[in-house]
Amino acid sequence: MGKYAYGQQPSDLRAAALGLGWLKGVRHLKSASATGSYWHVHREIQFLFCIRGEFTYEFRDRPPVVLSAGHFIVIPPSVEHRHIMAIDPAGHRVELLLTPPGCGRRAAFRAFPVAMQDELIEGLLSRASRSVPCDRPLQALFAELDSLAVKGPDCSARDLALARTLATGILLRCTARESLPPPPSESERLMDQALAWLEGHFAENVSVDRLVSITGFSRTQTFTLFKSRTGLSPADWLTRRRIREAQRLLEGTDRAVSEISADCGFSSPDYFSTVFKKQTGLRPLDWRKSRTAGEAR
Repeated sequence: MGKYAYGQQPSDLRAAALGLGWLKGVRHLKSASATGSYWHVHREIQFLFCIRGEFTYEFRDRPPVVLSAGHFIVIPPSVEHRHIMAIDPAGHRVELLLTPPGCGRRAAFRAFPVAMQDELIEGLLSRASRSVPCDRPLQALFAELDSLAVKGPDCSARDLALARTLATGILLRCTARESLPPPPSESERLMDQALAWLEGHFAENVSVDRLVSITGFSRTQTFTLFKSRTGLSPADWLTRRRIREAQRLLEGTDRAVSEISADCGFSSPDYFSTVFKKQTGLRPLDWRKSRTAGEAR
Protein backbone atom coordinates (compact mmCIF):
# COMPACT_ATOMS: atom_id res chain seq x y z
CA MET A 1 0.00 0.00 0.00
CA GLY A 2 2.90 2.34 0.74
CA LYS A 3 2.04 6.01 0.37
CA TYR A 4 -1.54 5.37 -0.73
CA ALA A 5 -4.48 5.40 1.69
CA TYR A 6 -6.50 2.21 2.07
CA GLY A 7 -8.77 1.67 -0.94
CA GLN A 8 -7.11 4.46 -2.95
CA GLN A 9 -4.30 2.59 -4.72
CA PRO A 10 -3.98 3.38 -8.44
CA SER A 11 -5.64 1.07 -10.95
CA ASP A 12 -3.63 -1.45 -12.98
CA LEU A 13 -5.27 -0.19 -16.19
CA ARG A 14 -5.73 3.57 -15.96
CA ALA A 15 -8.07 6.02 -17.65
CA ALA A 16 -5.40 7.53 -19.92
CA ALA A 17 -4.50 4.12 -21.36
CA LEU A 18 -8.10 2.90 -21.65
CA GLY A 19 -9.36 6.01 -23.43
CA LEU A 20 -12.96 5.59 -22.25
CA GLY A 21 -14.35 8.71 -20.60
CA TRP A 22 -16.66 6.74 -18.31
CA LEU A 23 -14.05 4.17 -17.17
CA LYS A 24 -11.48 5.57 -14.71
CA GLY A 25 -9.59 2.34 -14.15
CA VAL A 26 -9.53 -1.45 -13.77
CA ARG A 27 -7.72 -3.23 -10.94
CA HIS A 28 -6.76 -6.84 -10.28
CA LEU A 29 -7.43 -7.58 -6.58
CA LYS A 30 -6.03 -10.91 -5.44
CA SER A 31 -4.58 -11.79 -2.03
CA ALA A 32 -3.56 -15.01 -0.32
CA SER A 33 -4.02 -13.68 3.22
CA ALA A 34 -6.30 -11.30 5.08
CA THR A 35 -5.35 -7.68 5.77
CA GLY A 36 -6.90 -4.81 7.71
CA SER A 37 -9.86 -2.91 6.28
CA TYR A 38 -10.72 0.71 7.07
CA TRP A 39 -13.66 3.03 6.50
CA HIS A 40 -13.20 4.86 3.19
CA VAL A 41 -15.04 6.32 0.21
CA HIS A 42 -14.41 6.57 -3.54
CA ARG A 43 -15.10 9.55 -5.76
CA GLU A 44 -16.01 7.11 -8.53
CA ILE A 45 -18.59 4.32 -8.76
CA GLN A 46 -16.88 1.18 -7.45
CA PHE A 47 -17.94 -1.88 -9.44
CA LEU A 48 -16.58 -5.19 -8.09
CA PHE A 49 -16.91 -8.75 -9.35
CA CYS A 50 -15.89 -11.68 -7.13
CA ILE A 51 -13.90 -14.41 -8.86
CA ARG A 52 -13.03 -16.42 -5.73
CA GLY A 53 -13.81 -16.14 -2.02
CA GLU A 54 -16.44 -14.26 -0.06
CA PHE A 55 -16.39 -10.59 0.94
CA THR A 56 -18.85 -8.92 3.30
CA TYR A 57 -19.12 -5.15 2.90
CA GLU A 58 -20.57 -3.01 5.65
CA PHE A 59 -21.84 0.54 5.27
CA ARG A 60 -22.52 3.42 7.62
CA ASP A 61 -26.05 3.96 6.33
CA ARG A 62 -27.34 0.63 4.97
CA PRO A 63 -27.31 -3.12 5.73
CA PRO A 64 -24.15 -5.19 5.01
CA VAL A 65 -23.87 -7.12 1.73
CA VAL A 66 -22.18 -10.50 1.17
CA LEU A 67 -20.34 -10.71 -2.16
CA SER A 68 -19.58 -14.29 -3.19
CA ALA A 69 -18.01 -15.84 -6.29
CA GLY A 70 -19.94 -15.19 -9.51
CA HIS A 71 -21.63 -12.02 -8.19
CA PHE A 72 -21.00 -8.29 -8.54
CA ILE A 73 -21.65 -5.34 -6.28
CA VAL A 74 -21.92 -1.63 -7.11
CA ILE A 75 -20.90 0.90 -4.43
CA PRO A 76 -21.99 4.48 -5.22
CA PRO A 77 -19.51 7.37 -4.92
CA SER A 78 -19.04 8.91 -1.45
CA VAL A 79 -20.70 5.94 0.31
CA GLU A 80 -18.50 5.07 3.30
CA HIS A 81 -17.74 1.37 3.54
CA ARG A 82 -15.25 -1.28 4.62
CA HIS A 83 -15.03 -5.04 4.99
CA ILE A 84 -16.92 -6.45 7.93
CA MET A 85 -15.01 -6.74 11.23
CA ALA A 86 -12.32 -4.51 9.66
CA ILE A 87 -10.79 -7.53 7.89
CA ASP A 88 -10.19 -7.64 4.14
CA PRO A 89 -10.19 -11.44 3.57
CA ALA A 90 -8.15 -13.50 1.16
CA GLY A 91 -9.75 -13.92 -2.23
CA HIS A 92 -9.89 -12.66 -5.79
CA ARG A 93 -11.89 -9.79 -7.30
CA VAL A 94 -11.67 -7.44 -10.26
CA GLU A 95 -12.58 -3.77 -9.75
CA LEU A 96 -13.82 -1.21 -12.25
CA LEU A 97 -14.03 2.47 -11.29
CA LEU A 98 -16.60 4.44 -13.28
CA THR A 99 -17.24 8.17 -13.60
CA PRO A 100 -20.60 9.17 -12.08
CA PRO A 101 -23.18 10.39 -14.63
CA GLY A 102 -22.72 13.96 -15.80
CA CYS A 103 -19.36 14.29 -14.02
CA GLY A 104 -16.05 15.23 -15.61
CA ARG A 105 -14.74 15.68 -19.14
CA ARG A 106 -15.46 12.90 -21.64
CA ALA A 107 -12.53 11.42 -23.56
CA ALA A 108 -12.45 11.50 -27.35
CA PHE A 109 -12.85 7.71 -27.69
CA ARG A 110 -16.47 6.72 -27.04
CA ALA A 111 -18.05 3.31 -27.43
CA PHE A 112 -21.48 4.96 -27.32
CA PRO A 113 -22.93 8.50 -27.08
CA VAL A 114 -22.57 10.51 -23.87
CA ALA A 115 -26.32 10.39 -23.19
CA MET A 116 -26.21 6.61 -23.41
CA GLN A 117 -23.19 6.50 -21.10
CA ASP A 118 -25.17 8.36 -18.45
CA GLU A 119 -28.19 6.11 -18.96
CA LEU A 120 -26.09 2.97 -18.56
CA ILE A 121 -24.23 4.22 -15.50
CA GLU A 122 -27.49 5.30 -13.87
CA GLY A 123 -28.79 1.79 -14.64
CA LEU A 124 -25.76 0.35 -12.87
CA LEU A 125 -26.40 2.58 -9.84
CA SER A 126 -29.95 1.24 -9.67
CA ARG A 127 -28.36 -2.07 -8.62
CA ALA A 128 -26.27 -0.41 -5.91
CA SER A 129 -25.39 -2.00 -2.56
CA ARG A 130 -26.68 -5.50 -3.31
CA SER A 131 -25.06 -8.67 -4.56
CA VAL A 132 -26.14 -9.40 -8.14
CA PRO A 133 -25.59 -12.88 -9.68
CA CYS A 134 -23.95 -13.19 -13.12
CA ASP A 135 -24.46 -15.91 -15.72
CA ARG A 136 -21.43 -17.83 -17.01
CA PRO A 137 -20.86 -15.72 -20.16
CA LEU A 138 -20.79 -12.55 -18.05
CA GLN A 139 -18.46 -14.18 -15.51
CA ALA A 140 -16.13 -15.03 -18.41
CA LEU A 141 -16.03 -11.36 -19.50
CA PHE A 142 -15.03 -10.25 -15.99
CA ALA A 143 -12.37 -12.98 -15.76
CA GLU A 144 -10.84 -12.02 -19.12
CA LEU A 145 -10.76 -8.34 -18.17
CA ASP A 146 -9.04 -9.30 -14.90
CA SER A 147 -6.39 -11.28 -16.83
CA LEU A 148 -5.55 -8.08 -18.74
CA ALA A 149 -5.44 -5.99 -15.55
CA VAL A 150 -2.76 -8.38 -14.22
CA LYS A 151 -0.47 -7.17 -17.02
CA GLY A 152 -0.93 -3.55 -15.98
CA PRO A 153 1.38 -1.14 -17.84
CA ASP A 154 2.74 -4.05 -19.89
CA CYS A 155 -0.52 -4.33 -21.83
CA SER A 156 -0.07 -4.04 -25.57
CA ALA A 157 -2.21 -1.80 -27.77
CA ARG A 158 -4.20 -4.90 -28.75
CA ASP A 159 -4.68 -5.80 -25.06
CA LEU A 160 -5.98 -2.31 -24.31
CA ALA A 161 -8.39 -2.47 -27.24
CA LEU A 162 -9.68 -5.78 -25.90
CA ALA A 163 -9.99 -4.31 -22.39
CA ARG A 164 -12.13 -1.46 -23.77
CA THR A 165 -14.36 -3.96 -25.57
CA LEU A 166 -14.72 -6.19 -22.50
CA ALA A 167 -15.50 -3.27 -20.18
CA THR A 168 -18.10 -1.94 -22.61
CA GLY A 169 -19.71 -5.37 -22.92
CA ILE A 170 -19.77 -5.80 -19.15
CA LEU A 171 -21.49 -2.44 -18.65
CA LEU A 172 -24.07 -3.24 -21.33
CA ARG A 173 -24.76 -6.71 -19.89
CA CYS A 174 -24.96 -5.60 -16.27
CA THR A 175 -27.47 -2.84 -17.00
CA ALA A 176 -29.74 -4.75 -19.39
CA ARG A 177 -33.32 -4.83 -18.16
CA GLU A 178 -33.46 -8.62 -18.39
CA SER A 179 -30.47 -8.90 -16.05
CA LEU A 180 -32.36 -7.34 -13.15
CA PRO A 181 -32.69 -9.76 -10.23
CA PRO A 182 -36.21 -11.11 -9.73
CA PRO A 183 -38.32 -9.61 -6.94
CA PRO A 184 -37.79 -11.16 -3.51
CA SER A 185 -39.56 -14.46 -2.95
CA GLU A 186 -41.71 -15.09 0.11
CA SER A 187 -38.84 -17.00 1.77
CA GLU A 188 -36.44 -14.10 1.09
CA ARG A 189 -38.94 -11.65 2.53
CA LEU A 190 -39.28 -13.75 5.68
CA MET A 191 -35.49 -14.02 5.97
CA ASP A 192 -35.28 -10.22 5.77
CA GLN A 193 -37.78 -10.03 8.63
CA ALA A 194 -35.71 -12.51 10.63
CA LEU A 195 -32.54 -10.49 10.00
CA ALA A 196 -34.30 -7.27 11.03
CA TRP A 197 -35.43 -8.94 14.25
CA LEU A 198 -31.91 -10.23 14.97
CA GLU A 199 -30.48 -6.78 14.28
CA GLY A 200 -32.71 -5.36 17.01
CA HIS A 201 -32.06 -8.14 19.53
CA PHE A 202 -28.48 -9.30 18.88
CA ALA A 203 -27.28 -8.28 22.35
CA GLU A 204 -29.94 -10.38 24.07
CA ASN A 205 -30.03 -14.08 24.86
CA VAL A 206 -31.40 -14.95 21.43
CA SER A 207 -33.53 -18.06 21.14
CA VAL A 208 -33.27 -20.13 17.97
CA ASP A 209 -36.91 -21.12 18.50
CA ARG A 210 -37.87 -17.44 18.37
CA LEU A 211 -36.05 -17.04 15.06
CA VAL A 212 -37.78 -20.15 13.68
CA SER A 213 -41.17 -18.82 14.76
CA ILE A 214 -40.57 -15.57 12.84
CA THR A 215 -39.88 -17.40 9.59
CA GLY A 216 -42.65 -19.98 9.97
CA PHE A 217 -40.37 -22.68 8.55
CA SER A 218 -38.94 -25.73 10.23
CA ARG A 219 -35.62 -25.42 12.07
CA THR A 220 -33.77 -27.13 9.22
CA GLN A 221 -35.41 -24.95 6.55
CA THR A 222 -34.71 -21.81 8.58
CA PHE A 223 -31.01 -22.65 8.89
CA THR A 224 -30.75 -23.52 5.18
CA LEU A 225 -32.53 -20.35 4.03
CA PHE A 226 -30.64 -18.16 6.48
CA LYS A 227 -27.29 -19.41 5.23
CA SER A 228 -28.39 -18.98 1.62
CA ARG A 229 -29.41 -15.38 2.38
CA THR A 230 -26.36 -14.35 4.44
CA GLY A 231 -23.64 -16.91 3.74
CA LEU A 232 -23.57 -17.67 7.49
CA SER A 233 -25.39 -19.78 10.04
CA PRO A 234 -27.55 -17.83 12.52
CA ALA A 235 -24.96 -18.44 15.26
CA ASP A 236 -22.08 -17.20 13.10
CA TRP A 237 -24.07 -14.15 12.01
CA LEU A 238 -24.92 -13.35 15.62
CA THR A 239 -21.29 -13.71 16.74
CA ARG A 240 -20.01 -11.44 13.98
CA ARG A 241 -22.69 -8.84 14.69
CA ARG A 242 -21.81 -8.81 18.38
CA ILE A 243 -18.11 -8.47 17.60
CA ARG A 244 -18.81 -5.54 15.25
CA GLU A 245 -20.71 -3.78 18.02
CA ALA A 246 -17.91 -4.53 20.48
CA GLN A 247 -15.38 -3.05 18.02
CA ARG A 248 -17.48 0.09 17.73
CA LEU A 249 -17.62 0.48 21.52
CA LEU A 250 -13.93 -0.32 22.02
CA GLU A 251 -12.95 2.25 19.42
CA GLY A 252 -15.46 4.95 20.26
CA THR A 253 -15.60 4.80 24.08
CA ASP A 254 -13.31 4.20 27.06
CA ARG A 255 -15.71 1.77 28.71
CA ALA A 256 -14.34 -1.33 30.46
CA VAL A 257 -14.09 -4.57 28.50
CA SER A 258 -16.36 -6.30 31.03
CA GLU A 259 -19.13 -3.73 30.41
CA ILE A 260 -18.79 -4.01 26.64
CA SER A 261 -18.86 -7.79 26.90
CA ALA A 262 -22.16 -7.74 28.79
CA ASP A 263 -23.73 -5.09 26.55
CA CYS A 264 -22.90 -7.11 23.43
CA GLY A 265 -24.54 -10.29 24.69
CA PHE A 266 -21.53 -12.37 25.79
CA SER A 267 -21.89 -14.62 28.82
CA SER A 268 -18.56 -13.59 30.39
CA PRO A 269 -15.56 -11.32 29.72
CA ASP A 270 -13.29 -14.35 29.29
CA TYR A 271 -15.53 -15.90 26.66
CA PHE A 272 -15.86 -12.51 24.95
CA SER A 273 -12.06 -12.16 24.85
CA THR A 274 -11.65 -15.65 23.37
CA VAL A 275 -14.25 -15.07 20.65
CA PHE A 276 -12.93 -11.59 19.90
CA LYS A 277 -9.39 -12.89 19.38
CA LYS A 278 -10.64 -15.70 17.16
CA GLN A 279 -12.48 -13.20 14.97
CA THR A 280 -9.91 -10.38 14.85
CA GLY A 281 -6.57 -11.91 15.83
CA LEU A 282 -6.27 -9.64 18.90
CA ARG A 283 -7.59 -9.47 22.45
CA PRO A 284 -10.07 -6.62 23.03
CA LEU A 285 -7.63 -4.29 24.82
CA ASP A 286 -4.90 -4.97 22.26
CA TRP A 287 -7.37 -4.20 19.46
CA ARG A 288 -8.35 -0.92 21.17
CA LYS A 289 -4.66 0.02 21.50
CA SER A 290 -4.03 -0.79 17.83
CA ARG A 291 -6.87 1.49 16.76
CA THR A 292 -5.63 4.31 19.01
CA ALA A 293 -2.10 3.92 17.64
CA GLY A 294 -3.46 4.01 14.08
CA GLU A 295 -5.30 7.28 14.73
CA ALA A 296 -2.15 8.79 16.28
CA ARG A 297 -0.21 8.12 13.06
